[in-house]
Amino acid sequence: MVTTVLLGLFVVIMAGYAIALGYAIVPIITKTLSEDDPINFLNGFLLYYFVVEFVLRYFMQNLPVLDIQPYLHLPVKRNYLVHFFLGKSVVHFLNIIVFFLFTPFALKVVANMYGFAIAINWLVAIWFFSLVTHFLVVLFKKKLDDTFLGLLIIVGLFSFLGAADYFGWFKLSEVSRKLFSITTKSYYPLAVGLLLLATTYWLNFRFFLSSMYPEEIGTQKRSDSRASYGFSFLQNFGVVGELVNLEVKLILRNKRPRTLLLLSIFLLLYGLMFYRGSTKEKIPDVLLFGIGIFMTGAFSINYGQFLFSWQGGHFDFTNTRPFSMRHYLESKYWLLSAVIFICFLLTIPYVYFGWRILIVNGAMMLFNMGVNVYIIMNIGMWDPQKINLSKGSAFNWEGVGAAQWLMALPLVLSPFVIYLPFSLSGYPNAGIFSLAMVGLAGIILHPYLLNRTAKRLLDKKYTIAAGFRKD
Repeated sequence: MVTTVLLGLFVVIMAGYAIALGYAIVPIITKTLSEDDPINFLNGFLLYYFVVEFVLRYFMQNLPVLDIQPYLHLPVKRNYLVHFFLGKSVVHFLNIIVFFLFTPFALKVVANMYGFAIAINWLVAIWFFSLVTHFLVVLFKKKLDDTFLGLLIIVGLFSFLGAADYFGWFKLSEVSRKLFSITTKSYYPLAVGLLLLATTYWLNFRFFLSSMYPEEIGTQKRSDSRASYGFSFLQNFGVVGELVNLEVKLILRNKRPRTLLLLSIFLLLYGLMFYRGSTKEKIPDVLLFGIGIFMTGAFSINYGQFLFSWQGGHFDFTNTRPFSMRHYLESKYWLLSAVIFICFLLTIPYVYFGWRILIVNGAMMLFNMGVNVYIIMNIGMWDPQKINLSKGSAFNWEGVGAAQWLMALPLVLSPFVIYLPFSLSGYPNAGIFSLAMVGLAGIILHPYLLNRTAKRLLDKKYTIAAGFRKD
């Protein structure tokens, strides 16, 4: 109930910010940016807005859930069910945020310059393109969600737009300005937007209609159940290796943990937002630490905050297996540490922007493996809640409790507790070296630290199991 109330407050706050930004657009453009033609300037950024909206929808917008099988025996045409399904998907805050953002601008600026009818034409055209983005995301997530191809398409889109702007092939702002400037002269963009909306709706309609037959649903379920993932070589490492293999299968077979894995890969590009100017300007170490923690530890943080919740549905069964809590925890430790190390290897190309970036990322890798992993495991024992593995991550608050809100503080602040005394004394390099040494000490002492953590889990496992049964 508290989570629902907080989500409601979040939506209200976001709507308030959107309205405030809508009224502030004009003074921002005319006074802060000193632009004489606010309409022309804003039109140049609308396609960028839709690119950002696509990404936001991809990570924040859930597909509407409709269990179709109970309806198939009823005297209701499948066409009507699909129309209901797609209509239900339109009921979303992101589909009306356009009006909060751009209605004040349309009424205050566009209407004063071109008239009320043109202002409505401009606003509705933007809304149609927003709905086109919505249906593209629905189709994209339904067909390519949680796949490497889907991630590749998103990364490729951003890379192509960045390369086009950098090499001068074309500027998206110029294309956007020419497209939406036509709305002040004719209704053609409105007709184009309506045609694109009808096309994307029809593509969604045909796709969902073809997937509604019982034999299709059954085939999909059977093919999912036969999916075989994992790494057989891990079985050579005894009980711990087998447990790691099972955890890998859990991640690759289920929607939500697989989404977190793909998101962690995507976050490896996070450094490009800050490193681009580092060949000319020195980036503060404080910022480098934050970037290094998130890039090397994105998966351990995202996945580790629900470290015990993933097995919430079969935690009682886990407790009956012939292995100790020490083996159980050690498998999780090596899984998280291995992914941290792999993420560090993938960040090595950032050395192009300076050797200091590589050194800091290496120190953050050791610190994540030697300190933050133990913080994650210990805080994760605090009242974990069961998670439905088949659900996606977008707006899914299942398993989120007080521990998840508080976990970020020690993970982010602990490196600075060690680094700042050295930095304030004028020895920043010694601070980086100390972070690496503390992390290395944690890795060397992992048998002792895991034993301590396993003892704590042994004391709490019955309480944790009772909590999972309660959900």
